[in-house]
Amino acid sequence: TGMDRYIRNKYQDDLRSNETDKATRIFNITGTEVALVLAPAYLGAYGAGKLLHNSTMVEWAKNSFRATVVGGPALVLLAAATGGDRPTEGDSNWGAFNNFHGVSGHTYFSAVPFITAAKMSEHTYWKAIFYGLSTFTGLSRINDDKHYFSHVALGWYIAYLSCAVVEKGNEQRD
Repeated sequence: TGMDRYIRNKYQDDLRSNETDKATRIFNITGTEVALVLAPAYLGAYGAGKLLHNSTMVEWAKNSFRATVVGGPALVLLAAATGGDRPTEGDSNWGAFNNFHGVSGHTYFSAVPFITAAKMSEHTYWKAIFYGLSTFTGLSRINDDKHYFSHVALGWYIAYLSCAVVEKGNEQRD
């Protein structure tokens, strides 16, 4: 549908400003930076958790890493299979294997650690904060006109499903 283009145009014309550019700048990271930040963060949290006997840190690191690995193949397959273009490259029509931007990988990789933390949180307040933080990179991708809303929504949803699968697997093991 034309909904992606409509949302994109409305946002870019009516909402985007110097203030939104400044606010989302912290979330503007390249794909390489995502890998260079998350892999050491998971490894560091795991090591620090073991050293400090902090089982929460260890569990967060393990679950985040597992969720990233679990959803990776679906991310790659759907990004290619949907064939979506970036907003600056074309319209929002999907065409199988036309392009590789149909799912926002930045959104996926950046959402996993926050969704994992939300799922581990016992208090509703913290859950809400972590779920909210899990959307920021996706919003920055929309702000910077790098992805359509549907690309960001798919990336976030794959992250959510991956974390849910890991959570379910942990429950079954227990």
